[in-house]
Amino acid sequence: MKRRALLLMVGLTFWVAGLSARLHHLQIRQHDHYQNLAANQQRRVLDLEPPRGTIYDARGRVLAVSVEVESAYADPRQLEDPRRTADELAAVLDLDADRLYQRLQQDLDFVFVARKLDPPQAAEVAALELPGIHFVKESKRYYPMGPLAASVLGFVGTDHKGLAGLEAQYDSVVAGVPGSRTVMRDAHRRTLLSPRLAVVEAEPGADLHLTLDATVQHIVERELATAVEKYQASRGVAAFLDPQTGGVVALAGWPTFDPNHFADSPRENWGTSAIEHAYEPGSTFKMVTAAAVLEHELLTPDDVLYCEMGGITLAGQRIRDHHPFGDLSLREVMARSSNVGVIKLGLLLGEERLHRAIDQFGFGSRTGVDLPGENPGIVRPLDRWAALSKAYISFGQEISVTPLQMARSLAVVANGGEQVRPHVVSAVSDREGRRALTPPRGERLLTPRVATQLQEMLSGVVADGTARSAQIPGYPAGGKTGTAQKVIGGRYSQTRFVASFMGFVPLENPRLVGIIVLDEPRPLYHGGQVAAPTFAAIARQVLPYWGIAPQFNPPDWPDPLAPQMPSLQLAASQELPVPLAEEARDGIPEFENPSPEESHPAWRVLEGRR
Repeated sequence: MKRRALLLMVGLTFWVAGLSARLHHLQIRQHDHYQNLAANQQRRVLDLEPPRGTIYDARGRVLAVSVEVESAYADPRQLEDPRRTADELAAVLDLDADRLYQRLQQDLDFVFVARKLDPPQAAEVAALELPGIHFVKESKRYYPMGPLAASVLGFVGTDHKGLAGLEAQYDSVVAGVPGSRTVMRDAHRRTLLSPRLAVVEAEPGADLHLTLDATVQHIVERELATAVEKYQASRGVAAFLDPQTGGVVALAGWPTFDPNHFADSPRENWGTSAIEHAYEPGSTFKMVTAAAVLEHELLTPDDVLYCEMGGITLAGQRIRDHHPFGDLSLREVMARSSNVGVIKLGLLLGEERLHRAIDQFGFGSRTGVDLPGENPGIVRPLDRWAALSKAYISFGQEISVTPLQMARSLAVVANGGEQVRPHVVSAVSDREGRRALTPPRGERLLTPRVATQLQEMLSGVVADGTARSAQIPGYPAGGKTGTAQKVIGGRYSQTRFVASFMGFVPLENPRLVGIIVLDEPRPLYHGGQVAAPTFAAIARQVLPYWGIAPQFNPPDWPDPLAPQMPSLQLAASQELPVPLAEEARDGIPEFENPSPEESHPAWRVLEGRR
C-alpha cells in the first residue's frame, strides 16, 4: 500500500509539474501570441475605399462622379436555407443560382453576393429579409451623361481601378488613398464600432478639369452618328481642337457605349478611335506637301504647274488624276485636289525634304495626348522608300496617320505656324488647390507668311473647290477633303474608301479645328460629299454657342445669334447644296499597272492596323 501511495504521489507530482510547465508556456511565454489570436477573433480590419475624384468638363459640368452605394454580402454560417437564399438572390440580381449556392456553402463568415448595387437593386435585396444577408457601403463610379464622351472618360472596374480612357490614364491621381477601420464582433458576429479602435480615414482622389466641352461633345456625337447612319459607314471618327492651345474640345467615335454598363457593349467600341485607329489620309495630306514647298520657297501660291491633262507616268506606272487638268496655279492644285499637281510638288521637294517635313509635323510619332493607347501611325524610314514612294506619299497614300495627328497638323496652319500638343485635362484640383496642366506651345514649324498663304489656299478649297459643302453661312472657313482607297489584300480597293474632311473656322482668328473621318461610306464616298457637310453641321452650331458672331449674313439665312431664331437645331437642319460629284472628288488615284505588293511593304501593315 505504501509503495502504491508513493507511486501515486510521484505520478501526481510529475502531472502537476507538467501541467504547471504547460501553463507557464501558454500563459507566460506564449501570452502575446494567444492574446493576439483572441483579439483577432473579436476584431476585424475593414478597408475603406476612397471616393475617386470628380471629372468636370470645361464649364464645370460633372462627367464622372463617385457615390456611396450598397454591396450585398453573406455570412454562410448564419444562413438558414442556402439553397432558397441563392435562388431568391439570383432571381433579383440576375445571377447564376447554382454558382451562388456553391459560394454560400463555403466555411467563411464573409462572402460577397453582389458588389456596388444600384439603389433599386439594393432595395429589392433588403426587401427579401434573408437571414445571413448583410450590406456594406462602397464607392461606385457614375457617369451622369451616359454615353457622352465615353471613349474619352473610360470606365472603372469593381476593384476601383480605371480600365480605359482618362480613368486609366489618371488612375493614380483620381483613385485616392485607401483607409482602414478596426471593428469589434460580438458573440453573435455582429459588427460593433468603437471610437477607441484605430481608424485611418480614406483620402479622396483629386478632381480633373477638362478642356472638353460637354455641349460641343454632344453636338459632335449627334452629327457624327447622323452621318454614319445617313451614309451607311461602318465607323465614324471626329476630333476637334482649340488651335491656339491644343486643348481637345470634342473627341468622338461612332458607334460608342455607355460607361455605366460598359460590359454590355463590344470591346471594339471602348477605345478612342481618334488616336487608336490609323488610316491612309488621302488628299488631306496634300496640305503637308504644299506647306513644305512653300516653306522651302520652291514655289508661290500663284506659280503654275502643268497637270498633264489627267495622268502622269512614273517608273513605268501610269497614275491618273480624277479629272483632266492642264495649267493650274498652286492654289488651284489644292482647290481642285489634283494628284498630278501634288506629285510634281513631291518631285520638286525630293525624298529628304518631304520626309523631314512629315517628321516635323509629328507623323509617325505619338502626339503625346493624355489618353492611353495612342497609335503613332506608320511612316517608313527614308531608306525603305520605294521608287514611287515620294509620289504616293505626297498625296496621302502609302502612309498611315490618326485623325488626331491630322487635326494637329491643321492647327499648325490655323494658329500661325506653331506646333501644339493635344491634351484633354487642363487642371487637377485636390486639398492643396488647383494646378494647371496646360502644356506649353511647341516649336515653330511654319513662318507666319507660309501659314497665312496656306490659310488662304485652304479657304479656296471651301469657297470654290472640292469642299463647297463645308461652307458655313456667316463664317468663312478653310479646309481640305480626302478620299483614300483602302488597302485590301495588298492592293488598293476600287470599291472601299475612307472619306474625310479637316477644316478650321472662322478664317480670321480661327477658334475651331476639326476632322471628320467616315470609314467605307456608301453609295456616296468622297470626302467633299459626306465628311465636309458633317463638319459644317457641327461648326454652325458650335460657333454661335461660343458667342462668335458671323462676319456677314447672307440673304435667306437667319442670323444664328438673333433672338427670333428658335433654336440651334433649326440651323443644323438646313442643308447646304452638295456639289456635283466631279466637284467633290478628292483626287483618287487610278493605277493602270499596280506595283507588285513587295514594292510597298507598308500596305500589309496598314490593313492590319485598321
